[in-house]
Amino acid sequence: MKDKSYRATPLGQLVGRYIRWCRNERGLSPETIRAWEGMLARMSMTHAERLPGEITLDDLRVVIDLWADREPRTRKNVTVAIRQFWKWASEEGYVDVSPAIRLRYPKIPRRMPDLLPLRVDTQLLNVAENVRDRLALAILLDLGVRKSELRGVRVRDLDVGRRTLTVFGKGQKERVLPVRGRLVLLAEEYLLTDLPEYTSIVDGERRRVRRRPEPDDYLLYPEWRKRGVVYKARPKEPKPSQTLHRWWYEHLHSAGLVEADVERGMHMHRARHTFATELRRESDLGVVQHMLGHEDIHTTEAYYGHYDLSDLERAMDAFAKSRNNDPN
Repeated sequence: MKDKSYRATPLGQLVGRYIRWCRNERGLSPETIRAWEGMLARMSMTHAERLPGEITLDDLRVVIDLWADREPRTRKNVTVAIRQFWKWASEEGYVDVSPAIRLRYPKIPRRMPDLLPLRVDTQLLNVAENVRDRLALAILLDLGVRKSELRGVRVRDLDVGRRTLTVFGKGQKERVLPVRGRLVLLAEEYLLTDLPEYTSIVDGERRRVRRRPEPDDYLLYPEWRKRGVVYKARPKEPKPSQTLHRWWYEHLHSAGLVEADVERGMHMHRARHTFATELRRESDLGVVQHMLGHEDIHTTEAYYGHYDLSDLERAMDAFAKSRNNDPN
């Protein structure tokens, strides 16, 4: 957040200390810190003349009302930021009691997660032009990683011997995921396959380079192509986020899942939702929570704790089978 003028207020000074604590001690992701700081800055400016110890529950409800026209999920996020700030302020001794302790979360209507179409994984893997892209797509589809986590995967994160992949989630929290099935075969093939030949500076000279993946290479990295041929690449850098977005939609287009000029409507996070929904049918929410890297089981339950038509169909199939086998 560039505008730090809110820190000139008494409450803003305390928010500044809290933001530093979130970054340095709690280890929140930059995205969360940016969002929370914006919310708490509005709180500080709304009560610019008040000392922290003078803030009441009604004062906080006035702040939340600034988002009255927003969706319940947004208002919940604001409430979370405010509650967490005042909990910290109380624990650190800046106020005697948190004025947000009785602040309630708005009721959020349960919404079914958007899933990918059936058998989309086969279609996507079939159109991928090289093993690296097939491996990256399989990591999305078979492990449910976030876009940012896929972007950060390096060769050294793949341990084919132990059949694991290490990813770094929000706040750079490390998560080790078991790799099974086609992912193992794709990882083995990738590690034994040369990268697409590219031009690089070697010993001060421009040369064409053809080599196997190295431990500090990123799985997906920036490439420059002319007539379909790679002429420059930077394997030691991650692919930019917007380029990764286009990479996903290029595969969707090649698989016939979206029109050529479409880059919205079937976002990459759908692969995560689809993976989690299918895993929950085979396991429990605790396993899904750990695979996705959710801190709170309630987050997992909110998205994947429901039962959909497929669950009901499977239950009725089992019921009909037991009824038909009933000797009575």
